Amino acid sequence: MAELESVAKELGRSMAQVAVNWTVDRPGIASVIVGATKLNQLEDNLKALEFEIPTELNARLAAASRPETQFPYSFFGSEIQKMIHGGKTVGDKPAGYYPSSLIQP
Repeated sequence: MAELESVAKELGRSMAQVAVNWTVDRPGIASVIVGATKLNQLEDNLKALEFEIPTELNARLAAASRPETQFPYSFFGSEIQKMIHGGKTVGDKPAGYYPSSLIQP
């Protein structure tokens, strides 16, 4: 929440606008449901479509929202794989072959 607030201040936008804008731009998200109960909230949410979040700020939001990798998925990370295989890279695939769903462009 602190990173969202910081980015919103830097952009001169409301936190709701930045949150909706960032969510709309995520891969795999087909729609965003807003919970406006008042006209001014709806208007604020619609203003989220009027700007672009710069790459640097977008990366900060992505890093802040990235979930911690939990078991068993942590076993697929390079650190654990190196321990399992004695520090050797085994079956390494070319970059982009199967990108992680948690890595944002």
